[in-house]
Amino acid sequence: MRNRLIGAGRSAEGNGLVNSLPTLPILPVRRRLVLHVPGYEPLPAAAQQRRLARTLARSAACWGLSASTGEGRASADGAVLTFAARLSGPDWATEAEIRVLAWDDLIARDFAVPLPHRILGGLAALAALLRDGTIARYRAAHWRYLLFVALPVTMLAGAMLGGLGVALALGGWVGALFGSALALALIVLADRRAHLGHLCADWIFARDLARGARPEVTARIARFAGEIAAARRRRDVDEVVLVGHSLGMVLLAEALAQMPDGGRPGPRLVLVGLGSSLLKIALMPGATRLRAAVGRVAALPGLAWIEFTSRRDLVSFHRADPVATLGLPGTGPRMERVHPRAMLDAPGWRRVRASMLRAHRCYVTGNGRRYFFDWGLIACGPGAVGRDPTPDRLLGADGRIAALPLEAAA
Repeated sequence: MRNRLIGAGRSAEGNGLVNSLPTLPILPVRRRLVLHVPGYEPLPAAAQQRRLARTLARSAACWGLSASTGEGRASADGAVLTFAARLSGPDWATEAEIRVLAWDDLIARDFAVPLPHRILGGLAALAALLRDGTIARYRAAHWRYLLFVALPVTMLAGAMLGGLGVALALGGWVGALFGSALALALIVLADRRAHLGHLCADWIFARDLARGARPEVTARIARFAGEIAAARRRRDVDEVVLVGHSLGMVLLAEALAQMPDGGRPGPRLVLVGLGSSLLKIALMPGATRLRAAVGRVAALPGLAWIEFTSRRDLVSFHRADPVATLGLPGTGPRMERVHPRAMLDAPGWRRVRASMLRAHRCYVTGNGRRYFFDWGLIACGPGAVGRDPTPDRLLGADGRIAALPLEAAA
C-alpha cells in the first residue's frame, strides 16, 4: 500500500495536480512506547541509553526539531532501563517511553573467555556450520553474507601466512621464533583493530543459541516477553514499537512469539528489524524454536512488521525476507533498503565505509542528513510507524507536518 500511495503522489506532483487535491492533516502520534533490544555487543544499558540520546539529538539537528531525554531508571534485576524522550516541531510534539531490554551482562560472559579459547571455539562453530550445510544456505539467502562468515578465517589465515613467510625467509630457530612472534602479534592486532575475538564469540553464541544451549538467554527472552505483554496492556500510549538490532532481533522475535492470544485489543503494535540476524540463526538445523517463533510472528493479526537492511551492511541478509526464505506461511515483513551514504554526512560516511561494524551499527547511531529512515523519528516522530508516510514525506522544511492528499492520508 505504501509504495502504491507514494507512486500516486509522485504522479500527481509531476502533473501539477497536488495543490488541487483535497488535503487532510496527519494526526500526530502523541505518546509511544519503544522496546529496544540491542545487538551482540557488551555495551551496558546506560551506554545504550547515551547512544540513543545522541541519535535523537542528531535527528533533531537534521530536521530542525527540539529534542530532550530524561534520566534512566533501571529495573531491580537490571534487565530493563527506561528513559523518557521527546521530539517536537512547530505544530507537533511526541513523547516516548524508551525501554532498553538489556542482555549485555550475558554477552560480557562470552568476552571474559580468554582470546585463544574464543578463537578455537569460533573456528569449531564455523566448521560445524560448513558440515551441516548452513553456510550453503547462507549463500542461497544472500551471497554477500559469506564475506562476513569468512572474515575471522581470513584474518587468522593472514596472520599465519605472515608468520610463515618470515619463518621461511629467516630459516632455522631464528625464523621459527620471529615467525611465531609475528603471527601472534598480527592476531592480537586483528583482535584490537578488527574485533577478531568479538567475531569468534559471536559465532559460538549463535550456534549455542540455535541449539538452545544457553538457559540464561532463554530466561532473558521470557523476561522480555513479560515486557511485551505489559506493553500490550498499556492504555496511555498510541502505539508500541518493538525494535531489534542485529542478534537482538532474534531474542525479540522469540519473546514476541510468546505473547498470549486474545484479550482486550491493545495499542497498535509495530515490529522493526534493523540489520536483523534472524536468518543467521534460523537457517541452522537446530533452530527449530526460532523458526516456529518466526512463523507465529508472521501470523500475528494486526502486526506491522518492517525490516531495514543495507547492502553496505555485510552482517545482515540484505533484502532477504525471513518468512519467504524459511518457507513459512504467513505475511513476511515489508523490506526496506537503507543507503548509509544518503543518510550520513561526509565525515560519517567515511567512518562507516572504513568499518564493517560501524556499517552494521549505522541504523542506531543517527543521521547526518534527512532521509526516509531515521531511528529518532521511529522512536519519537509524529507519524505512525509503518502506516503514515516516512519522515522525508511527512515533515516539511521547517519541521511542520505536511498536509497530504486525502487519499494518501486515508
